[in-house]
Order: sequence, then C-alpha cells, then structure tokens
Amino acid sequence: MHTSEIYLPYKPIHTIEWLEKYLKKNFYKKKYDRFMWWRSYTLRNAPLSNIHPLRDRISNGDFDLGSYTFEIELVEHRLNEKYKKLGHDQVQYLEAIQLDKARLKRLEEDKIKDEKTKLEALKKAFVLEFNMTKKQYEREVGRPNNSIVSFYDKMEKRFGKRGWVTRKKGLNLNKVS
Repeated sequence: MHTSEIYLPYKPIHTIEWLEKYLKKNFYKKKYDRFMWWRSYTLRNAPLSNIHPLRDRISNGDFDLGSYTFEIELVEHRLNEKYKKLGHDQVQYLEAIQLDKARLKRLEEDKIKDEKTKLEALKKAFVLEFNMTKKQYEREVGRPNNSIVSFYDKMEKRFGKRGWVTRKKGLNLNKVS
C-alpha cells in the first residue's frame, strides 16, 4: 500500500461531474426550502394524475427513479472530500460532517418512501389497466424487462386491456366491433 492511498468511507458509483450533468439534464435545481432543506433537486415534469392513461404517465416519467439516489451520491462525494481534508483530526471531521450526515439520512428515508409509493401506484395502475390479478402482476414483474414501456407493451399483448362497462347501456368501450 502506498502512503498516498486513502481508504474513503463512501464509495459513490458515479463521478461528481456525471452526477451534476445528469441532475441538471433531468431535474430542476431547487431554491432553498427551509422545510425540506436536505433536497436540492425536483422533478422536471409534474406527475400526471391517475385519470391520465397509464402509458402517458409512464412516458411522462411518473414512475422513474427520483433524484434521491443521485443526491445521496453527491453527499457521499462531499463527505469523502471532508474526510480527505480533515480525516486526521477526528473532532474537526465529525463536526464538519454533521449537516451532511443529517442530509444523507433524510435523503435515504425519502428515497425509500418515494420508491415504495411509486411501486404501489404502478402495481395498482397495471392491475386496473389490464386483465390481470395482483398475483399475475407479481409473477410478471419478477421476470427481466428492459424498461417500464417494454413491460407495458408485453402486458398489453399478454393480458389485453380491461374493458370498462358503462352502467347505462352495459357497453364494453374497449371492444367495439
């Protein structure tokens, strides 16, 4: 081991440059918000409501990975930089990272909550959109897919869209001859 090698406490996957470029392209930089001070980015496109077709919601990015994962990596880079500077003095280092550690914790909590909410909404939307049960959805989602759009197309072919019956006439709106 060389004396210049330092074992850093965090191992972010992407470089700072890549992260900043990606976040700038896909998200808006937020102004400071005292109620959510730990978040730096917000969605570029506002999510569509549940009355919009599922395909449109998927195309809009409503179920895409949020900014939290990438913001967490930025904080990890910041923590590594502080470790390089102050790692020799543990007291100064621990004082310097308090805010970043709090930010990291809150971003991780938000990430888990966001992913859980999106996955539940996606499951509900697929079950409503197609002639499939929740068990069939669970079985199908476990198979490898390239993207949500390709999964949507595969489920449309496999299960077909659900025909909604109107109360007045009993017509099946999706299967008109």
